[in-house]
Amino acid sequence: MTALDDALATMHQQLWDDARGMVRLYGLHLVRETALGAFLDLEAGNVSRAERALREVLKQQYPPDADPRWAGTFKTHANQPDAGTIDAEGRTRTEQWRDYDPNWRQFLGVILWLTERLYGHVLHEELRAEMQRAVVAAAAGEHVGRIAPEYSNVALMHSWLADVTGQSTGLVAAVSGQLDRDGDLAEYNSPTYDAVSLFAACLLADFSPSPDGRQLGIDVINRVCSRLQNVWHPKFAMQAGPHSRSYGLDPKLYVSLMSVLMTAIGVPAAGPTTLNDATTHVHDLYFLPLFRRLCGRVRRNFTPQVVDTARRHVQTFGDIRATSLVEPGLIVGFEHGRRGRFALDQYAPFTFMSSYGFLGVRT
Repeated sequence: MTALDDALATMHQQLWDDARGMVRLYGLHLVRETALGAFLDLEAGNVSRAERALREVLKQQYPPDADPRWAGTFKTHANQPDAGTIDAEGRTRTEQWRDYDPNWRQFLGVILWLTERLYGHVLHEELRAEMQRAVVAAAAGEHVGRIAPEYSNVALMHSWLADVTGQSTGLVAAVSGQLDRDGDLAEYNSPTYDAVSLFAACLLADFSPSPDGRQLGIDVINRVCSRLQNVWHPKFAMQAGPHSRSYGLDPKLYVSLMSVLMTAIGVPAAGPTTLNDATTHVHDLYFLPLFRRLCGRVRRNFTPQVVDTARRHVQTFGDIRATSLVEPGLIVGFEHGRRGRFALDQYAPFTFMSSYGFLGVRT
């Protein structure tokens, strides 16, 4: 166990709201983190608290016959007003990301499936059945065409979720085509979403019922780990930019999921030295036990490479060209040609780190 495990255990105890049976963070009873906290409790043998949490999570799922935009997804927090209702100002609550998050189908579907698969034998049978039903409803609620293959982390999670529940989406072939065409995931070199994509790839490789799904998982792990071998700097314990999507610039100031994943597989990673109310994205730490249990393939495919000479990694996506420079005393990343507007506030086209400090540009 690591210091991060101790920090997570302490944080979970502090955030658990026993009166509500959920994790309370940022003043909200968070649904995804409550499900992840239940997995953490099951790892520690606290079955009764995990069952309470899971029952609360299941209450937050929209039914299959709801509006197709949010059918089968989950509220992000327990007090979130129902999507489709009218607010005090007379507006109908139908704005994606504000009033509902369609990707909670994939995140909660994956978490509930894994929790039931790994710990169902210690849960009450009726709860197991409800969890299985919720996973199927989450997969079936996703309408074809919303998730583009370039939306890598969600596309990979849904590729597996649809595969394991018998849904037909074509995403496995579409993501495989994008990977073959471009040579890497379209959601490229993200300190947050590389970890989710690798996690989903491990699910595909190990649990997909279809040969094509298993091969996609293996291919993603091979491609992403091959890139990380070039752009990861052991001295700075982080990957060189540019970053297509990140929730911060300096990983010492926020919890990035790549730091969590690297910790899970035993690789030293940059991250906040202190967790407190000011730590950005502290809730992502809840993924640590899940990554540790599921990401053994990443551990076997990635070994940090000592940087004793300069190396360069270049990746192109059509007119987009991303360059990472890794030298013994610094890492630099820069990109040009990107024109997309999606998640533009998370885009970091230039990053630099040396022993003297960190500099980055966000759009």
